[in-house]
Amino acid sequence: MNNNQLSHQELENQIAELKKQNELLKRKYLYQEDKREYYFHSIINSIGDPLFVKDEDSRLLLSNDAFCKIFELDRADMIGKTLAEQVPPHERDNFLKIDKQVLTNGVENINEETITTRAKPTRIISTRKTRFIDSEGRKFLVGIIHDITERKKGEERLRNSETQLIKLNNSKSKIFSIIAHDLKGPFYTILEFSKLLNKDTTDGYSEKHKNYLDYIDSSVKSSLILLDNLLNWAKSQTGQLNTNVEKINLSTIINDEIEQANTTATVKNISLKSIPSKKIKIYSHGNMLKVILRNLISNAIKFTKSGGTVKVFYVIEQNHVEVTVSDNGVGIIKNIQDKLFDLSENVITMGTENETGSGLGLVLCKELVTILGGNIWVESKEDKGCDFKFTIPLNNS
Repeated sequence: MNNNQLSHQELENQIAELKKQNELLKRKYLYQEDKREYYFHSIINSIGDPLFVKDEDSRLLLSNDAFCKIFELDRADMIGKTLAEQVPPHERDNFLKIDKQVLTNGVENINEETITTRAKPTRIISTRKTRFIDSEGRKFLVGIIHDITERKKGEERLRNSETQLIKLNNSKSKIFSIIAHDLKGPFYTILEFSKLLNKDTTDGYSEKHKNYLDYIDSSVKSSLILLDNLLNWAKSQTGQLNTNVEKINLSTIINDEIEQANTTATVKNISLKSIPSKKIKIYSHGNMLKVILRNLISNAIKFTKSGGTVKVFYVIEQNHVEVTVSDNGVGIIKNIQDKLFDLSENVITMGTENETGSGLGLVLCKELVTILGGNIWVESKEDKGCDFKFTIPLNNS
């Protein structure tokens, strides 16, 4: 009997111990749950962008601190609500419509929209929404918001700056056009009078006077090339160059430019000639080709000594033409060759008779050849002369 009572007492003690252990396990479990929940909330609250979870009726189930901040509400005042009443009707209708769409079809949505709360001005946000389905088939909407207001303001400032820059460039181009037009008139007048005086050789003009007239003619043509370069370069920077394609005879263009430059070459006692090549007609931009050739020929004359030779020729390849302007002048050292076509390098050198230049001609050639779809380069050895070469497609349509 006593043994039975002891056994019963022991049983009660064991039950009490089990209850105690169960309570400890329960507390430990609750502690772990609280700890997990604490970690979970700490993690989502450490996310700088607003984050939220909604049910199938767009009611808020979960949000982080950043989400509360953007709506300027306590979490307790948000949970279980759609927050539709916190924003203007047009914003509400938009986000509720997207909520329903994502919950229905499960396709992730990224949308830029505005958000207006009571105390803050309207902001622009990018909201990413996706659907989550749990093991019981319940649907949830998970979203994250990124405030892009400052980025959008920056983009707007950039657009305004670009618009202003375009206006300034257009004004600059217009000024260049006006200056070029106003300066060309007097230069052409001088050129015409120079031609008339050169034709009249019966009134006792000495050889010295004829040389003076040739220098005037050469100087005026050089100035006109510079004006054209300034104008064409300004147009190339603002996209105003005429890029209409036409069928052109390459030999004719080369011969025309050689004839234009002949006086300048004669003044320096330089032989300027075109080497006959197979005649070919190509589809390209005639005016651009003239500007390229004019500058390369002028450059070759500038750096060729008296008694030298400048030759222009071309070879026909499979799908392009390679044009060469060759001289036996002073040549170009290697470390300068790579800088010739770069405006930022500002390579300016004196000609063989101290001719000056802006360095813009070769830069413009590079711009125009690129527009034509070709390449330009120089092959040179110091004191051996230069071969300036460029390619243009046979069909530039």
